[in-house]
Amino acid sequence: MLKRYTAFVFLLGSIIDVLTVGCIWIAVYHIRFYSGLFSTEKGIPPYKYHLMLMLPIVCICYIGCLWSGLYKPKQNWSMFKQSADSLKGALLSGLLMLAFLYYIKGVPYSRKLLVLFITMLFFGLSLSHLLVTAILRFLGKIGYNQRHYVVIGTGERGQQLVQDIRRMGWLWLKCAFFVDNNPERIGSELLGVPVYGPIGKILDLVKAENIDEVYFALGGNEAQQVYPMLQSLQSAGVNIRIIPDWGNLMTISNPVVTPVGSQFLFSAADSPLTGYSIILKGILDWVSAFILLVILAVPMLFVTVLIKLTSKGPVLYKQTRVGMDQKEFEIIKFRTMKVDSEKKNTPGWSKPNDIRRTTIGKLLRKTSLDELPQLINVLKGQMSLVGPRPERPCFVRQFSESHRRYMLRHKVKAGITGWAQIHGLRGNTSLRKRLVYDLYYVRNWSLWLDLWILLQTPWYMIRGKNAY
Repeated sequence: MLKRYTAFVFLLGSIIDVLTVGCIWIAVYHIRFYSGLFSTEKGIPPYKYHLMLMLPIVCICYIGCLWSGLYKPKQNWSMFKQSADSLKGALLSGLLMLAFLYYIKGVPYSRKLLVLFITMLFFGLSLSHLLVTAILRFLGKIGYNQRHYVVIGTGERGQQLVQDIRRMGWLWLKCAFFVDNNPERIGSELLGVPVYGPIGKILDLVKAENIDEVYFALGGNEAQQVYPMLQSLQSAGVNIRIIPDWGNLMTISNPVVTPVGSQFLFSAADSPLTGYSIILKGILDWVSAFILLVILAVPMLFVTVLIKLTSKGPVLYKQTRVGMDQKEFEIIKFRTMKVDSEKKNTPGWSKPNDIRRTTIGKLLRKTSLDELPQLINVLKGQMSLVGPRPERPCFVRQFSESHRRYMLRHKVKAGITGWAQIHGLRGNTSLRKRLVYDLYYVRNWSLWLDLWILLQTPWYMIRGKNAY
């Protein structure tokens, strides 16, 4: 059923996008050459020729959208996610179209038309996918092609499943009833859904209510006792979907199934960076760090001179931090504290009016300029431009004991900036809040999220919030 739904969404999205691209290609011709907004000194290409190019342009843009993952099933339909996917599709389509037009001789199209087309394509794709979402929601609301499912188990996982499906109304799924062995629950309602039982009657209940799918949400010993009943459901041709029982574990990325012989292994806490994403992030880090070091060479030299003139001691400060996979490395920073400032004090974060800071140190920390040498750590592969901030080993041990999910931060490379930092969470701020933001980044990592954080970082540096 879900496969049929995915195929329908793919077909609907494809049809609307093809029509959208075609309309934009026609509209951009009239805007570019007849709106009066742009000059036409080099002449106007024939409209007939423009229409002849529409078919290959539509095909090229569709391929670009397909390659960018615009039609993949979404776990959520947030505005940010849809806009990011539409931007990827528009940019990739633009690059493919540019290559196509380059090899066609005698095409009098200017860069203005191409830029205008890509811009309109981005907004067009965004609106078309909002339209698809609206259509799916409407069809689900009126009960079109609605399917009914049953949840075995009234525990937390079963209830959460029903609530999640309700939020995704475009799936056209409706929970008919729960099934459970708990006599206190049988005969009552849960989340507005009746609870039947015992589970031994599941086959008769499914046949009587014309159920399409059964979701199994039990775990532990109770699950082992119910599995024989699932076999009878399977023999009757009922679709069964099993929610993995992770116990006290939590997943931080999309579950990955690895076949090993006749067995299937599910990853519970794998890194979200796999395959090509590791290569892309690595290339972005290395190239960006190299360019930034070249651009910032003079300002960094100026900071070096200021440090030497205002305090005794080395310019750079190295400190052991914990990075990806809990591996320790030496982080490099401009020195902002007096030499041997921690020998008389226990390790700790800096605070407002910290007497350990040097004359220039206050300004460097306020503007985060002391972090610039960490670009060297990025070139060495020890850090990334974006990621959770690395902590000292003593703090890592302390935090991991008080927050059981803390070590999941180390599934990605530590970063110079991060999701928590651009929200003002750095230094001596709430550890719980920082952990929430860090885990959000780990779960939802994408190259576009990295670029968004990098774009926000200069503003965060100017504000200097919680930078002491």
